[in-house]
Amino acid sequence: MGSLKTFIKSVRSSKTIAAERAVIRKESAKIRASFRDVQLDNDKRRKNIQKLLYLYILGEPTYFGQVECLKLIASSRFTDKRVGYMATMLILDESQDILTLLTNSLDIDMQSTNQYIVGLALCTLGNIASPELAKDLYPQVEKLIKSQSSYIKKKAILVASKLIEKDPMLTEVYLPYLNDLLSDKYHSVLLGTCYLINSIYYNDETSHETLKQLIPKLTTHIKLLITTGYSPEYDVKGIPDPFLIVSLLKSIRIILQNDSNSNHLESINDLLTQICSKFENIKGAGSAILYETVKTIFTINSDSSLKVLGINILSKFLIQKENNIRYVALDTLLQVIEFEPLAVQRHRSTIVGCLHDGDISIRRRALELTFGIMNQQNIKLLTKELLNYLKKEDDEELKFYITTQLSISCEKFNANLEWTLETMISMLNIAGNYCNDNILSSILATTMQVKNQNLIKKILTDMINTLKNGLFDQYGLSLVTIWCLGEYGDLIISKEISESLIIDLINSILAVANYSNDQQKVQIKIYILTTCLKLSIKIQNASLIEHLRKIINESKNDINLEIQSRSIEYSKIFGEPIKIKKGLLERMPAPLIRKHEGSSLLDRSHNVVIGNTITNNSSISNPTVDKGNILLDLLGDDVVKSKEKDSAIDLLSDIFGNSTINTKNNSPDINSSISNKKNDNILGLFNNNQSITVDKSIINSEPTSIEAFNDETIKVGFIEKDIGNGNAELEAVVKNINKDSNSISNIVVLCAVPKHQKLQLSSISKTVLTSNDFTILNIKITGNSGSKVKIRVKLSYVLNGSKVDRQFDFSAANALL
Repeated sequence: MGSLKTFIKSVRSSKTIAAERAVIRKESAKIRASFRDVQLDNDKRRKNIQKLLYLYILGEPTYFGQVECLKLIASSRFTDKRVGYMATMLILDESQDILTLLTNSLDIDMQSTNQYIVGLALCTLGNIASPELAKDLYPQVEKLIKSQSSYIKKKAILVASKLIEKDPMLTEVYLPYLNDLLSDKYHSVLLGTCYLINSIYYNDETSHETLKQLIPKLTTHIKLLITTGYSPEYDVKGIPDPFLIVSLLKSIRIILQNDSNSNHLESINDLLTQICSKFENIKGAGSAILYETVKTIFTINSDSSLKVLGINILSKFLIQKENNIRYVALDTLLQVIEFEPLAVQRHRSTIVGCLHDGDISIRRRALELTFGIMNQQNIKLLTKELLNYLKKEDDEELKFYITTQLSISCEKFNANLEWTLETMISMLNIAGNYCNDNILSSILATTMQVKNQNLIKKILTDMINTLKNGLFDQYGLSLVTIWCLGEYGDLIISKEISESLIIDLINSILAVANYSNDQQKVQIKIYILTTCLKLSIKIQNASLIEHLRKIINESKNDINLEIQSRSIEYSKIFGEPIKIKKGLLERMPAPLIRKHEGSSLLDRSHNVVIGNTITNNSSISNPTVDKGNILLDLLGDDVVKSKEKDSAIDLLSDIFGNSTINTKNNSPDINSSISNKKNDNILGLFNNNQSITVDKSIINSEPTSIEAFNDETIKVGFIEKDIGNGNAELEAVVKNINKDSNSISNIVVLCAVPKHQKLQLSSISKTVLTSNDFTILNIKITGNSGSKVKIRVKLSYVLNGSKVDRQFDFSAANALL
């Protein structure tokens, strides 16, 4: 067999894919045959494993070399171990059973006198650790954390953080070492300690108070870094170790993110102000420190002046030439605009200027931020900018987003119907094909609210003149114009716009229009048929009326069933006497304008606490929370069950007709209360007029529970019914505590437990809670005896038409399965 270098040259020199595949298959077969040789020495085995790594890079199967990697690791030579551990980290993962054979080798190597062999073992354990490996090898990692070598200590700390993620129970093993580790003088050890702090915080809720005691040491390290002089070992363009400063700030932010009454806030605010003043005009690494500082300002409970300072720093990022810095600034402003909207408003011109950036990702965030800062005072100015931008933008997704958000903003912030309608028509002229049905229906509903007939005449005349210029390909404009002709055609008939011109316009739209999909063609044709019918009572020329009848009759044999049905129905109405037609075809009453929710260009699926409010945030998330969210999303069956249950209740209500159950307070125990009335007819089946009234006195009051979450709108508590022998039975009590007495709807409760435990969650009995109403869910957890009871809860509900997402953890105090 040739060398690795020869093998790579053979692959690269292949002129066709078939020739390359032949070389790979031939070499792979040779490697397999070599591994079957019982006399194979470690030198040849090492060369074959190196070739195996190249095969792995090419995406070829490498499973047949797993055992050989373990054999190479068992060698006493460092060169063999290095290749063996590298291949093991790439070829194996924690899900494979063969990993158990690695335990002994890792244990032996972590006790080696050669620090580089110890480092290899630690690196491998950190990359492919499974819960089983974590339980077996954590004592060795604990010993290495106390090592005198900073090289070994820093690796051991990082591995400890990985083991905690695999088995959160190990938190109590490594937590006592944090205080001493933060006293270490080596920056690499401090960096690893920051990562360990973050891992402990996210995996063990009971450790939060202990971690808060570390805040003074973390702040001391930052002060020393920013006040001490030049340090050549860690210096980055005059900044002393920006990596460590950022890590220390992140740990402080994570520890204090849920703490609104911390004793450390005043000193932290002073420190953040000092950092901002020192690095304000330093680019590169200084920008990274400032960015982390701004995130910290908005995460902890900082005062308003500090938040304004943070927004001013982000605005300076916006005027820099570096695209990445501007991207970060826009993304962060989107997350913090709700805290200091006036401060963000001051930088409106800079934000709008980013709309013309060449980078699509920057334009997307600038667009969303532009709509975020829009209010009653600046809507006209921003709308003008957005319409100009809409003319130049080629991205279809952005056009859909702009038209939707612009129509929603016009309805929300401006009561001037004339300006709103003119803006909507201008939008239709520019991007009529990118307006969905909700937008078009909203425009029509807004038009019907207008009482001034002169304004309607002006708007409709402008639309007709625009269409006359050949814009028949704008679906939205054509649809709205056709509908308005049917409703208000009699208002515009004059010398300038004659009856024949209206009919010619309808014929042109019917014949010339070519829209993007068949659904739009069908919709236009249906609207034209309706308009023809309505114009038959508004037009006086008999020949033109007959032409309208012809348009309707020609569609009787259309291949679309809806068009065919409309044509047949309308032709019958067309033949009715004029008095009957006028009654049927009079103007429609103005409907209520439905409020539409805005959409987002960005996927902000991760919940992160900023201050005391949970907001959608994608850039300040952590890996552990991400995994929890993924796990919670997999439990979506509970949402389906709740909806199915609601629909089942509705069906029962329909079946029982007039029978009603009047309850003064809905409760999960209502069924038991009703069942006590044995002498009553069940649900009025024998007398449809009978109703069963359940008094509030019959229903059980809210049970006493341990409060786990409270956002002053909804409260969640837990009742520990039975815990022990590897099982835990809990009840979750969800209560509406809204002070404004508003009801909460669409309540969804999802729960998740650690991987080594199993969860059974009952469906929520009520998805709508009135003021002071509550509902109960049953939770059953099974797992290893002696493990802690920990639950991650994802809660969502709708209040005043807005969806709210919350996420929190609950740990039963001193309770073990």
